[in-house]
Amino acid sequence: MSVQSEGFCYRSLFAVIFLMASHMVYAGAQVWDQLFEEQLANAEANDPDAQYEVAMMYLSGRGVKKDFDAALGWLGKAAANGNQRAASKLKRLQTQKKKFTSSLRKAESGQAASQYDVGMMYLKGRGVNQDAAQGRQWLEKAAAQSHKKAITRLAILLFKGEGGAPDYTRARQLLGSASESSALAQYYLGEIYASGKGVPRDPRIAMQWYRKAADNGFNMAGGKVINMEEEIRMESRRKANAARLAAARQQRVAEEKQAKAEAARKASAAKARVAAKKKVTVATNTKKAKVLSPLEKLALKRWLLHDKPIEYLPSAVTQCELDSGVLFCFSDELKRESGNHTVLYKVKSEVRKTKGGFTITYRNLVLGVENMDVPDEEEDVQGYDDEVDQGFSIQTGWTKAHQVVCKPSGRKALDCIKDKIHTAHLVEDVRLAGGGKE
Repeated sequence: MSVQSEGFCYRSLFAVIFLMASHMVYAGAQVWDQLFEEQLANAEANDPDAQYEVAMMYLSGRGVKKDFDAALGWLGKAAANGNQRAASKLKRLQTQKKKFTSSLRKAESGQAASQYDVGMMYLKGRGVNQDAAQGRQWLEKAAAQSHKKAITRLAILLFKGEGGAPDYTRARQLLGSASESSALAQYYLGEIYASGKGVPRDPRIAMQWYRKAADNGFNMAGGKVINMEEEIRMESRRKANAARLAAARQQRVAEEKQAKAEAARKASAAKARVAAKKKVTVATNTKKAKVLSPLEKLALKRWLLHDKPIEYLPSAVTQCELDSGVLFCFSDELKRESGNHTVLYKVKSEVRKTKGGFTITYRNLVLGVENMDVPDEEEDVQGYDDEVDQGFSIQTGWTKAHQVVCKPSGRKALDCIKDKIHTAHLVEDVRLAGGGKE
C-alpha cells in the first residue's frame, strides 16, 4: 500500500494539531489536579454539571486515578439532578458493566471468546476498572485455547511489558504464529525488528513486515514504511560521510608524516635552520587544513527554540547528514499531545545554504496515534474483538511542507521566519559537549 505524500485528506484530529502553532503549551498534570479539586468541591455542593465533569475525570484518569465505579456514582448523581449528558453516559456505562458481568461469568466457565472479551475489557477499562495485569491473565487463558486474536493481543502485551514483565522472545513466537492471517501481528513483528528488542535491529526486515501489514489494510503501517525508508537513507548517508571523513583523516596523517620526514632531512643539513623550517611546516599544514563549509559548521551545533530542541535543525532530537551539498535531518520519534490524543510523528528537513543564511524545507511524518480514548458509541459498534487497535485507523504519512528561512544573529543564534509569517529566535545549545566549535 502506498501512502500519498501530497494532498491526502486529514481527519479533524490532524487538522487541529498540525495547523496550530508548533509549540503550543498544553495543560499539565498539576493543572488537571487543580481542576479536579475545583470541580469536586462544586460537585459536592450538588452542582450537576460539576458532578458530570468529575465523573468524566474519574473515567479518563484526568486529575485523579481512574475509577469506573466512582464515575458511575457521580453520573448517577448528575443524572438525578437533571443533567441529560450524564443520563445518556450512565446508560452506556451501565450497559458496559452488564456486558462485563455476563462475559465474566462465561469466561469463568472456560469459554475462550468470553475470556478474550473480559481480557480486552480489563485492558480498556470498559465495564470495569482498567487493570492490565488482569487483562493479561484472561488473554493467557484464551490464548491457551488457541483463540487467534487473544494470541496476537497477548503477544503485544508481552512486547510492551504491559500487565507484567516483557518477554520479547515469546512475543515474537506468538506473533509469528498469527502473522499469516493478522495484519496486527504483521505490524508488531515490524515493531520488534525496528526496535531491536529480542532480535538484532534490522530496518529492512521491519519494513517487510510493515509492508505486509499495510497491504492488508493496516493504515498505521504506512507511516512506518516511510519511516524505515528514511532511516535506511540516513544510514547510507552516515556511512558515506564516515568513509569520507576516514579518507580525509588518512590523507592528513600521510601529509603529517611527509612533513616530518622533510623536516628531519633538512634538520640534518643545518641546525640553525631547523626552527625556521618547523615554522614553515606548521604554516604550510595550517594552510592545508580543511575549512569547514557553512553547512558543516551548522551540523556541528545543536539548536534550541524556547529552551527545547528544535525539530528541523541539528539538535538533541535530530540526526543530520550531508549529501550532495544538502544537510538532511531526520528526527527521533516525537509526541504531540492534544486533549486525550497523543500523536506520534517524525520531522524530515532539507537544509540548504543561501546568501546570508539558510533555507529549510521540512515536513512532519505522521506515524500514528496512541492513548486515544475511543468514544463509547464507537466501542459499541466495533465490539471488543475488533482487531484494529485504538487510533490505528488514523491516516498516516507526510503532512504539507513548511519553509523556514534563517539568518545568523551573532555566532550562537539564528533568526528564522516560518512560512513567511511565524518568527523564531533559535539559540545554540551550549550545554552539549562539542557544540559550537568551528
